[in-house]
Parts: sequence; C-alpha cells; structure tokens
Amino acid sequence: MDPKSYTHPLVSLHLSHKTQQITSILSQALEVESHLPQSTKRYAGLLIRLGEGDLARSTYLGSRAEDIRQKVRAMQHPGAYGANEVHTFLEAVAWLVVRVLRNSWTVYSETFAESKMTSIFFQWAQGQVEGIFSHNYVTH
Repeated sequence: MDPKSYTHPLVSLHLSHKTQQITSILSQALEVESHLPQSTKRYAGLLIRLGEGDLARSTYLGSRAEDIRQKVRAMQHPGAYGANEVHTFLEAVAWLVVRVLRNSWTVYSETFAESKMTSIFFQWAQGQVEGIFSHNYVTH
C-alpha cells in the first residue's frame, strides 16, 4: 500500500474538520463583535480567505439587523409621557436607524470590496428601513 494514498484522505478529512471548526468560531466571533470595525474586518477577512465570504457577509448583516432591532426596542415607547411624544419617538427611531446603517456601510464597504456586495448591502438596508414597524419592533 502506498503511504501517500493512505495518508492523503486522513489529512484531508482532518483539515476539513478543522476548517469547519475554525469557520464556526470565526463566524461566532464576527457575530458578537460586529459593532467593532477592526474586529469585523479581521474576522470577515479570515472567513473570506477560507472561502466563506457569503457566510461572513450574512453573519455581519444579520448581527447588524439584530443590533438595530435591540436598540429600537430599548428606546422609550411613545405614549409613555403623552400622545404628543409619538413624533419625537419616530424621529429618534429614524436617527438611530440612519446612524446604524451609515456606520454599518462604512465597515461593510471596507470589508467586502466586491461590487456585487454593494447591491446586497443596499437591499439589506432597504429591508431594515421597511421592516422597522412591520416587524413590530416598537410594540413588543
């Protein structure tokens, strides 16, 4: 038996398993630290080098969407101090969403440089803006 033919599948299997473990660890780290630009670039860059660019992108955008959801839900709800506070509340929600989207775009554009990734971000951003009230972030 040729030793190369015996060890190659074992090494390949071992590397595949380790790659999956590393990918999982990196995507979890990216999800937790997506609010930190340097960490995002580092973890996403490593995932891209492992051939997991789509996972990096979806993890980043998913984490940022969750961040928007949590921040909106944490805001003081309208009506707590009177009906005239609704306008102020809506303005605050709009500023919050714009700020998070702007910051997310800055990091995203530096991390995911491919042109096809740009349209994905803007589709995601549109979904965030449209979904703020349709997902009842404010009422739950």
